Amino acid sequence: MRHPYEPLVRLQVASLCIAVLLAIIAIFHLDNQWLILLMFYVLAISLLVESLVEYKKQQLASCISQLLRAVIILLFSTVLFF
Repeated sequence: MRHPYEPLVRLQVASLCIAVLLAIIAIFHLDNQWLILLMFYVLAISLLVESLVEYKKQQLASCISQLLRAVIILLFSTVLFF
């Protein structure tokens, strides 16, 4: 039997893998700072997806926590980049 939120969990894991890949690439190409910004955005997307899964499970406290983490990462990375 498949988990009802399996597509969302797969999306979360995929975005985490992409964020790690971007971080590794950014280590070797420090002159491309947009890679670091993209990595933070993908990481925030992963947190947003996890927040959506928690919301669908009706765990509101965990949902709000993940949502706030995603918003903080988006805001701080954007402010620090520009």
